Order: sequence, then structure tokens, then C-alpha cells
Amino acid sequence: MRIIVTGASGFAGREVVMAALRRGHDVLAIGGTQLPLIPDLKRAECLDCTDEVKLQTLLLEEFPQAVINCAALSTVEACEQNPSLAKKLNIDLPRQLAQLAFHVGAKLIHFSTDMVFDGQKGRYEHTDFPRPLNHYAETKAEGEKEVLQYGREHAAVIRTALLNGNSFAGTRSLHERLFHEWSKGRKTNLFTDEIRQPVSVSNLADVAVELCERPNLSGVYHWAGAEPLSRYSIGLKIAEHFGLNTPKFIQPFERSEMGKHEIRPKDLSMLLHPLAGKLRTPAQSFTEQLSELRIPRGCEDWFEQETGQKVVRLLQKGIDF
Repeated sequence: MRIIVTGASGFAGREVVMAALRRGHDVLAIGGTQLPLIPDLKRAECLDCTDEVKLQTLLLEEFPQAVINCAALSTVEACEQNPSLAKKLNIDLPRQLAQLAFHVGAKLIHFSTDMVFDGQKGRYEHTDFPRPLNHYAETKAEGEKEVLQYGREHAAVIRTALLNGNSFAGTRSLHERLFHEWSKGRKTNLFTDEIRQPVSVSNLADVAVELCERPNLSGVYHWAGAEPLSRYSIGLKIAEHFGLNTPKFIQPFERSEMGKHEIRPKDLSMLLHPLAGKLRTPAQSFTEQLSELRIPRGCEDWFEQETGQKVVRLLQKGIDF
């Protein structure tokens, strides 16, 4: 299958490209910046996906059988600071991709977020109505509408959660951010009453590619890890997994201490049916996700001093892991 992956230079995008290659697909990776090295990738292109003319020309020339959209302005802060770019990447781009995918008869997989919900209920079903609390969430909710309206039976939206895994730069995932804070001598305040359902980015990538292979599955779906956890529990489990002294690095913190203007959703746990019952790719427990994690680059010396454990890197197809 010929698959185009947008946002391939990002954390999720790179994993999606690698998952598609593992499954034997012909992949064209599109990134807004120079793509990190990806083993076995033969086709890649730097392209500004907000350039509608160039994007249209590319898709009509390639005539893909599937498009996986990983491009987004993906943080609350970035969307507040640059609402114009947020609209282009989170609303306009999904609309154009849906229109083009429908035109060429390609399956479109679009990533959305658990943050389209307000966090008051928890255990959200894929049929629950979005109630976004911030501009990032608003743009992602609008992007979902565009994809479903213009992509119709060719489109699937995956609402997903906090990404867990090993990024190419070593700074993108939740455990990497914690490690860099701890290595600077900073104690991390983590909420005991803010619930998230972290997902392995490689597991999510497998789900996205499998959805491309399943033309009968369209609409909105939820995908995350198998269990909801508080941010505090997540931090504890990460520190314990790596043999770190948890009280030294983690401080429990309550949302009430953030004040009345806090716009962070409280409980974004999601139910994974019906998708979990339709795919071969299983949801992973957090323990399974922990087994995939590595010490982030730049933290090796600090980690060895803290634990006495030697960090060993593996060399695989020219990439230092």
C-alpha cells in the first residue's frame, strides 16, 4: 500500500513511518523540517503542509491509497501564542487532506486528542460530545469535524493521549521530560488528582497503520494505554522502573493549588471500545510501556551517578540507541 505520512519529522510521525515500513508498505514521509534518520526509508520530502497548492500537487501526483496525518501544532502554549498557525495546522490542513483523500479514494487517518473533553466525567466514550477548555483543544475538535465531514467513509479520527516512548531527540516523551528536569536537580510537582491514560507511541503507530489496512473502519475512535493513572502515579512508576529514589525527585501536588483559573482537564481517561475489539494490535499496560523506555540522551552521566548503573547504547542500522 502506498502511504503518505504528514508530520513525519515529529515524535508520532516518525514512529508511524517506521510502523508502516515494518508492515511492508511503500511510504512517502513528509516533514516540515529535515527528517531524522529512519532505517529503510527511501522516500522523504520536506514540505510546508500549510502550502495548500504544493500539498495538493503532491497528493494528486502520488495518488496514495492512504494518508496518515501526524502534523499539528500540538501544545496548549503554542496554540495560545500563535492562533493563526494553530488554525492552519489543526483545522485547515485536516480539511484539505480529507478533501484530497476522498477525491483520490484514499483512507485518511487523523490524530486528535483526549483534550477535546473537559475532564469532568472521565471514562469518555467515542460517542461523547467534545467540550474543549482551551484553544488547542478547540482547534483539534474543529479539525475532527472537518475530517469527518469531507472525508466521509474514507476517514478515521483517533483521539489519543499522553505519548510515551523514546523520541529521536530524547526530549519529547513524558519520561524524557522528567529525566531532564531531574538531571538539573529539580524536583517535579505532579498532580495526584489529574488522570491521564498514557500510550506507547509505537503502539499508537501500529494502530494507525492497521486502520489504513482496514477500509471498513471509519469514524471517531479512542486509543490509549490500557489503564488510567494520575500524573503522580505515572512519575512514581517511571522513577521506580529506573531505580531512582522517588521522594528525592517527585512531589505530590493537587490541582486545587493551581487556582480557580486553571484550564487543565481533570480526568481524561477513555474507553477504547469498539476499536480495541476490532484490531489485532492490543492496548498496552503501563508496565509493558515501561519496558520499552531508555535513558534519554544527555542524562547518562547523571543517571550513572544516581544509581550506579552503566548506560549501554545499542547500535542498530546506523542509529545509536
